[in-house]
Amino acid sequence: MLNTDYVVLVFLGTIFIASLVESRTKIPYTMMLVVLGIILSLVSLMINGLDQIKLDPKLIIDFVIPPLIFEAMMRIDYKDFVNVKISVLLLATIGVVITTLVVGFLLIYLVHLPFQIAFIFAALISPTDAAIVIKTFKILNVPRLLSTIVEMESSFNDATGIIIFTLIVGIVFGSSSSPINTGSLITNNLSSINIDILHEIGHFLYLFIGGMLVGLIIAIITNKLHTLMNNPFSEISLTITTVFGSALVANALGLSGLIAVATAGLYFGNVTMRKESSMSKEVRDTVSNFWDIAAFFANSVAFLYLGVTMNIIDVGQNIILILLVFASVLIGRALSTYPILSLVNKFTKEKIPLFWQNVIMIGGMRGALSVALVTSLPQSELKNKLEILTFGVVLFSLIIQYISLTKYLKKISIKFEKMTK
Repeated sequence: MLNTDYVVLVFLGTIFIASLVESRTKIPYTMMLVVLGIILSLVSLMINGLDQIKLDPKLIIDFVIPPLIFEAMMRIDYKDFVNVKISVLLLATIGVVITTLVVGFLLIYLVHLPFQIAFIFAALISPTDAAIVIKTFKILNVPRLLSTIVEMESSFNDATGIIIFTLIVGIVFGSSSSPINTGSLITNNLSSINIDILHEIGHFLYLFIGGMLVGLIIAIITNKLHTLMNNPFSEISLTITTVFGSALVANALGLSGLIAVATAGLYFGNVTMRKESSMSKEVRDTVSNFWDIAAFFANSVAFLYLGVTMNIIDVGQNIILILLVFASVLIGRALSTYPILSLVNKFTKEKIPLFWQNVIMIGGMRGALSVALVTSLPQSELKNKLEILTFGVVLFSLIIQYISLTKYLKKISIKFEKMTK
């Protein structure tokens, strides 16, 4: 049996190896962590005890995702956000809804999956993960505004994805009972599903807008508190309180905690950190370095978790089905991204070039949140099938979309250079 000391040692060792490989090969360390996690998962089949490394998915959703979102949002310039706010918000809300619906129906009518599997999977796979994409952007000098769109969409659609996932599970199985408790629930009967569209839209807006208000209020309060101190350790502690306090209060009120964290991060980075009256330069640099390190370790936990929980043997045995499902996910992403951005170009002042749209579409990778959502479901035959699909699609997404994105960015690098001149 592995005790906590060995688990921490294995964790730190894998991070070191992944970082070392990245420095020598330019392969993102997050990708290497997935590979190392898969290796650990395979070794666990032969050595009892390594399964102790596996984390509770609730830990990922409640303690790993919020710092990642906060750190990403605090780096975004509000002026950049204003220039692309319509694109970001539409992609992160309506875009996720469209992707969920398209993928769900494609899986039912083309792949012939049962309704429950199709739509629960579509909901949990819709959120994107920008970690590897942003890393690639920095290496290839992608325009800051394009990076802002991808990063902010990912930050907001994590929360949107969780909201939709919760709503879908409630619709399919009824909110009054355990969402998934038996494999016998796998049927194709759509007539038994009753959906009050207006109610669900209203509930979604309540969770989303309510979360934004909570995050804004807490960020304003903590901004006032920052003016009363000028100590790096105290102010770092206050920012940690801002992150988890926003999530906790919003969740306690039945709102979206991740939306609250994203809003608080945007306010903190653009108001608190920029006002000398709130934060001195010395403190600002210390706080910024702290969140760099925190994001690094949070990312490491998320991607190592992704690899460790992945059953590569099951993925290999269902590779044809997974490829069909992966193709459906790409179609869903395309049918949400291109129409939304085309309408934005037509009816707003925001102009997103087609080759930017291609980057946004290809860069919509899937990651640790999808894995955390599927592993959080109660044990059942249905969950086992969903896990195989999720692990496989996430793995193909990270490999195929990363390679495609890198090649495409190199191909259009000249266009980026012309835009900056």
